[in-house]
Amino acid sequence: MLNFRTFKGDERGVTAIFFAVAFIVLVACIGAGTDSVRWFSARRITSDAVDAAVMAGMRQLQIKPDDKSDAVEAAVKFYQTNTIKRLPLLSDNITFAFNASGDAMHSSGTAYIATTFLNVVGITSLPVHSQNSAKATQPVGGYAGGNVEVSVMLDVTGSMCADNVGPCLSGAKMDGLKDAAKELVRLVVQDNQSTFTSRVALIPFSTRIRVAADGDGGAMMTALTGLDPSWSGYREECVTGSGSGGSEHGGDWVCSQAQVFQRNSLKISPCVSDRYFNDARGFDATDNPPGPDAWLNAHDGGRMPKGQDSSSTAHTCGHGDVDTDPATNWNYADGYCADVMGGNIVHPLSSNKSSLNSRIDALEGYGSTAGALGTAWAWYTLSPRWNGIFTGASAPGSYADLTTLDATTKAPRLRKIAVLMTDGGYNTYRTWKDQDQTVVSDYATSVCTNMKNAGIEVYTVAFGLDQLSAAEGSKARATLQGCGTDIKHFYETLTPSDLKSAFRNIGLSISKLRLVQ
Repeated sequence: MLNFRTFKGDERGVTAIFFAVAFIVLVACIGAGTDSVRWFSARRITSDAVDAAVMAGMRQLQIKPDDKSDAVEAAVKFYQTNTIKRLPLLSDNITFAFNASGDAMHSSGTAYIATTFLNVVGITSLPVHSQNSAKATQPVGGYAGGNVEVSVMLDVTGSMCADNVGPCLSGAKMDGLKDAAKELVRLVVQDNQSTFTSRVALIPFSTRIRVAADGDGGAMMTALTGLDPSWSGYREECVTGSGSGGSEHGGDWVCSQAQVFQRNSLKISPCVSDRYFNDARGFDATDNPPGPDAWLNAHDGGRMPKGQDSSSTAHTCGHGDVDTDPATNWNYADGYCADVMGGNIVHPLSSNKSSLNSRIDALEGYGSTAGALGTAWAWYTLSPRWNGIFTGASAPGSYADLTTLDATTKAPRLRKIAVLMTDGGYNTYRTWKDQDQTVVSDYATSVCTNMKNAGIEVYTVAFGLDQLSAAEGSKARATLQGCGTDIKHFYETLTPSDLKSAFRNIGLSISKLRLVQ
C-alpha cells in the first residue's frame, strides 16, 4: 500500500515530466514564431522576384521576339538580382520557360528554407515557392483586357533630311524615324486579333496632309473639302518665274508673267490643309466631321473655285467659267501635290503590319512644319465622328467604349492613344509657311486639349530640338509638354537611337503584360 511519502515521490516525477513537456511546447512555440518570420520574409522576396522575373522575360521577348533563350536568361538574371538580400535557402531549383505557343513565360520548381527551431519537433524545412506559381502573358490584342487604337503623327519635313531641305528617303534622322515607327507597330499590333484588336494609324505631315497618291483620291477629297474630283475651266497660270519655292521656308520664287489657259478635266490635288474660318479668323480645334460649314481646306489653303475657307459661303468670282474671270487657285494641278512627297499618305487604323511597314518605308522628307494640322489628323483617325470617312476595318471605335468595362476582364473595352512626334517648331498653317510659331503652336495645343477631354491618351516625342534656336526649341518643347497627357508622357530625344528607345517605351507601355498567379 502506498503511503504519503511514496505519493510525494511520485508527484515529483509527474511534475518533472510536465515541465519537460511544457518546455518542449514552449520551445516549439518560440521556434514557430521565429521560423515563421524567417519563412515569411524569404517567401515574400522569392514571390516578388519570381513575378518580376517572368515580367522581365516577357518584356525582353517583346524587344527581341525571335530570341526566347535571351528572354529566359533575362528572367534568370532578374530573379538572381532580386534575391540577393534574401535569407540563405536550403534549396532553390526555380526555373523559367515558355509555354508551347510562346506567348507566356512561367516559373516552375521549388525552393525551401531550413528551420532553426521547428526541427526540434521534426519540421526541418518550409517551402517558399511552389510549382508553377507565376506566369506572365502577352494579352491577345495588345492591351490587357480590351481593344487598342493608336495614331502616330510623324514629322516628314525637310529638316528631317541631312541638308535640312530634302527631299530624302534616307539619312540619319529619316532612318531613325522609320526604325522607331516600325518598332512601335511591332509592339502594338498583335498577330492574334481574335479576342481583342490592336490597330495603328500613320499620319505623316509636312506642309500639307496627303490622303492619296497623285492622280487618285477624288472621292476622298470631295468628302473632305466639298470640291469636285475634277475641274474644267479657265485658269491663270505662271509662264515665267524665277527663284525657288523652298522646303521648310517660303523661298524666293516670284512669277513675272502669267497667262490664262483653258483646262479640261484637271484632277484635284489629293492633299488638304487646316480647317479655318476667315470671318472668325479662327481655327477649328474639334473633331467635327467634314461637311457643310465644316469643310477642310484643300491643297492651296482654300476651297476655290467654290469658297475661300472652311465655310460653305460661295465666292463670287474666280470660278473660271469664262476667260475674263479665270481661276487662280492651286487645288487642281492634274492630281499633283506640292511640298508633300508621293509616299507620305495617311494610313488609317489597321492591324496589317505589312501594309503599315510598307507605308513607313515609303516616307520621304520635304516641306514645312504644319504641326497643328498633323495633330488634328492624329485625332481624326481616332474619332468615331469620322466614321463616314474611315470605314470598315479602319473605322474608329466608339468613345463610349473608353469608359465601358469588359464583362470578363473588367478593363475598359477600348483605349485610344495618339503619339505625336516632331523635330521642329510649328511654323505653317493653311500651307502658308514662315508663320508665327506661337499662333500655330497654340492651335495645336487647343487640339490636344480637346482630344484629351474626349478621353484620348497623348504621348509626345521631341526629336533633336537642340538643333533649333533657343527660343524656337523652348516653344516647341513647351508645346509638346502641354500636349501630352502629363509630363511622364513626354519624351525628349536627341539621336535616332533615343527616338527608337522612346517609341519602344511607348509601345511597351501600350502593349501591357498580364501577371497570372
